[in-house]
Amino acid sequence: MTRLIRTILTATLLLFLFPAAAMAVDFEITDSTIEAKMDKSGRVNVTEYHTYQFDGDFNGVTRMLVPKEGTDISGFNAFENGKPLKTERDGELYKVFRGGEDEKVTIELRYVIEDSVILYEDGAEFYWPFFDDRNEADYGRMIITVAPPEPATGTEVIGYDEAAGTGTVESDGSARFDLGHVGSGENGDIRVVFDVSLFPSLNTVSGTIRNTIADERARLAEEQEAAEARHRNAVLIGNIMLPSAGLLLLAVGWIEWKSARRKRESARLKAEENGFRAPDETISMPAALQFTATAISAEPERLSAALLDLIRKGQVVQVTETRFEETDQPSEHKHEEIFRSILFDSFGDGTGAFDLDELKRRTEDDEEASEYSNRVAEWMGTVAEEIKEARLREAHPGTSGLLVLTGSVLAGTAIYFGISGALVHLAIAIPLAAGCLITAAFLRPLSEKGHLLREQWRTFTGKLDGAGIDDWKSLPREDRLRGYIYAIGTKNKHIDLPFARFAETRQASPEAPVFFGYDPLIMNRSFAVAGKHAAHSSSSSSSTSSGGGTGGGGGGSGAF
Repeated sequence: MTRLIRTILTATLLLFLFPAAAMAVDFEITDSTIEAKMDKSGRVNVTEYHTYQFDGDFNGVTRMLVPKEGTDISGFNAFENGKPLKTERDGELYKVFRGGEDEKVTIELRYVIEDSVILYEDGAEFYWPFFDDRNEADYGRMIITVAPPEPATGTEVIGYDEAAGTGTVESDGSARFDLGHVGSGENGDIRVVFDVSLFPSLNTVSGTIRNTIADERARLAEEQEAAEARHRNAVLIGNIMLPSAGLLLLAVGWIEWKSARRKRESARLKAEENGFRAPDETISMPAALQFTATAISAEPERLSAALLDLIRKGQVVQVTETRFEETDQPSEHKHEEIFRSILFDSFGDGTGAFDLDELKRRTEDDEEASEYSNRVAEWMGTVAEEIKEARLREAHPGTSGLLVLTGSVLAGTAIYFGISGALVHLAIAIPLAAGCLITAAFLRPLSEKGHLLREQWRTFTGKLDGAGIDDWKSLPREDRLRGYIYAIGTKNKHIDLPFARFAETRQASPEAPVFFGYDPLIMNRSFAVAGKHAAHSSSSSSSTSSGGGTGGGGGGSGAF
């Protein structure tokens, strides 16, 4: 009993918290037939048959009926096989209660449309939207018929949007619209004109309607002809433009790939000639790390490496495992100046010292965590500026400009394809346009200098992986320091670094700086905790229709 009560309470809570998801019903409306029968007073008696195929549990169906301005809908009832069903009205939404599971159900709806027939001097018009863009369900196959009070002649029909071109006149004067499949969110007004004599009790309004219908028919025919011409032109343009753009994109990709392959191979050979030594310091270590091991955000290891590099250069000294002091040594790069400012100004103790434990504590405060996040982002930006100024990548303004022009023309043409109904060409043009524009935006291939720098670091770390203590000791001091910093900053899992393995080397190297006596993992953990605090602070701060049917009428179908 306790388990049952717990289950009921849980289900109730889920329904309360997630009503939309809990009440979602999987269904398909396979067939819909709407029969509108007029009487001589102008009342329209409507009978609808909607066949639903349900997958899973359901409680009933819905029908939204929005009357046109000046009209009204009355007498709504629902049936299944002639048996009345319970209905409920909520504004313009009608609910029909008929529950079940995994069933195919045909629901009959009956209602009356009042004041919808307008009697002109030469004809009686019925202009109505049985559905509009508020409809949220597809109709698999829809047929609409509109019958006059008695057999007649002189019936005229026009359909709009989804109903365009679907109307025919039956032998008894009834209008029939075979719409077929109708997607959700679509309009489909129908317009029927009957003989005046069929509605003797209606008051006549001044003016005629059949000339209007003739003008509408001519307009729709012209629009259809223009649409067909647009479609033909769009297909012709697409057949020429799309292959050309595709070939251009392929050619650019092929040329850039061949060029990159040639430069990379040349750089690899030069790097091999360099032997087991760190690359020349053409850019700073933070820039080398960001360039060769790009990351979206500054990982803790990257920050640890930057701090170790400041110690290497004598700008910072490490006095305990977690405490550091700033020296008078000037910064060589703007990002070094910013990083020192983060440590000793923003999060220092005011005496020219900085403590990792204090950083973790202070970033628990949301305001300070936000400042930390902003300052680190500023630091990364200035590191990126150094990389840009080093010309490790090269611009191809001519090729980029051609791609931007091609992508822009394709994007504009894609709109034309969509308007013209050339859907296949539209589906091809969109990714092609995106490909051209994205390629132009990111067409910054590595220069020969950039390839060489990457290959040199790749070669060095590869040789370091199999190096012994004697090999390590044979390296110049600066190569050892920079190689060690690079290995820490890149978290290279293929390098069995060093904390234990190179301990003997550090002790045996009198010229090694003090910081090699400490475990950089302490730095990593401290920066990682500060980063988590900053991320938490950022996420916390960020967590804070009329229808298209004629006369405003329309509606749609659904289920619950």
